Formats: sequence, structure tokens, C-alpha cells
Amino acid sequence: MPNTLPPPVADVTDSAPRATRASAIATMLVFAIATGCASTKSARDELNAGYQSLDQKQYDRAIAQADAFLAKNPTGAGTIEALYLRGRALEAKTALNPAEAKSNLQAARAAYVEALSRKPATHLETNIRTSLANVAYFQDDYATALNQFNAALPRIENDDTRSWTIYRVGLCQQRLGQFEQADATFAAVEKEFPGTVPAQRAREHAGARSFYVQLATFKTAANADKASAALRREGVEPVRRANAQGYQLVQVGPVTSYAQALSLQKRFADRYPDAIIIP
Repeated sequence: MPNTLPPPVADVTDSAPRATRASAIATMLVFAIATGCASTKSARDELNAGYQSLDQKQYDRAIAQADAFLAKNPTGAGTIEALYLRGRALEAKTALNPAEAKSNLQAARAAYVEALSRKPATHLETNIRTSLANVAYFQDDYATALNQFNAALPRIENDDTRSWTIYRVGLCQQRLGQFEQADATFAAVEKEFPGTVPAQRAREHAGARSFYVQLATFKTAANADKASAALRREGVEPVRRANAQGYQLVQVGPVTSYAQALSLQKRFADRYPDAIIIP
């Protein structure tokens, strides 16, 4: 039976630069064995080989193996598994080539949508929905991500995956402007999974009612002063903060919607390509 990999709802810094965040979803994998749906030994062997390539981070090979399987078996046993494998390998490619992240994530999304349309078995449907939610999340499609995370959540039994999934539900709610619902979700993460990294992240995100764009982090106040002065000359009043390490953070905002924060981020993208949105 194919070794299906549960979708990577992993320890990823949600406010990191987009390429880094998209890469992390495919590199921090949680491995387990789930029952596959291929019914013949040859089909199982082919899919197992594809999953082995994925495990070994040979992503192009895994995609080629999935495509070869689909060419020979466009319908029937193993087809859904092959689509899922293809999606996972495409997601993982962002770790090697962030420049292609947008196209790879969209292709992965198409594979997952096609797999769901073929009515997979329950265990595989849960993995596919969570993977689709991951992709939608990193495409800033938080409505789809929220819907898919919530659809998968009742059948997620692994505590680590479940804690990260609930946390991501809260982030989606927050970025959709559902601040009160997000706070309730973050509180649930802290209550159900105390002492975990998702609980810590949830605590840090709770209470937000607006967004900032963090343009840069400076080791010295003098460099932060220069950046702040340049922003003021453009009619933008920066927000200055110091982090736990004493570095100077230069931010702009606040704005009340995530869409406005994205617009701000794009405005300064040429000068600050690694700007992040807080929270």
C-alpha cells in the first residue's frame, strides 16, 4: 500500500517572507503510513516508488512518477493517490526554487481539487483537504483555507497536526477580519495543547485588531533612524519597536484589513523585499 504522507501543517514562521513560508510547508514533513487505494501490486509498487522519491526530496522525479502513473491510469485504482502525490511534490519544489513557488502552488492546488472531485476514501480525503488548505493559505486565499481546514479538522487525530491546524484556522479567521472568532480559536489552542509551539504562537497572535508591515530589522538605532527619516520624507510615519534581542524594528501601519497590509507591503517591495505582515 502506498505510504501516503500527511499534509505538512508544520512549525513554520507565519510572518516570515513569503518564499520562505511557502518553502517551509513542504520541507517540514510529518511522516506516517496510511491505507492506499491502489488495488494491484504493480500500482502499489509504482506509487510507493513515487512516495520514496518524495521522501528523498527528489521532487521532479516524484512528479514524473505521478504523471507516468496518471498517463497509464487516468481513472481507477491509484489515480487519487497519484494526484495527491503530484500535489505534494509540487508543493515541496518551492523549497528548491522559490521563484517558481507561485506556479508550483497553483499546479498543486489543481491536483488536489481534481483528487477531491474523484471522491477519495475518508483518510485520504482528510490529507488532501489539509494540503489544499495549506496551498490556499500561502496563496492568501484565506476563505478557502479556512473552509478546507475546518472540513479536515474533525478527522485529524494526531495531536501535533491537530494543534497546528487549529492554530492555522485562527490565523485564517484573523486575516479575514474575524478577530473575535480568531481569539476564541487561539484560546482553544492554548487550552487543548498547553506548552506547545502552536499555543505559544496563538498567544502571540491573540488580541490583534489591526495589521502592520514590518519593513526591516536593524542592528543599530542609527540605521533605523535613517530608514525612518526616509519614510517621513515620503509622508509615511513609521512605527519603531525593539525586539527581545534589542534590534530595531521599523514598521508602517496600522491598517484594519489584511488586504490593506498586502497593499502596503507591495508599495515598499522594491526597497524592502523581505517585509512581513504583523501579526
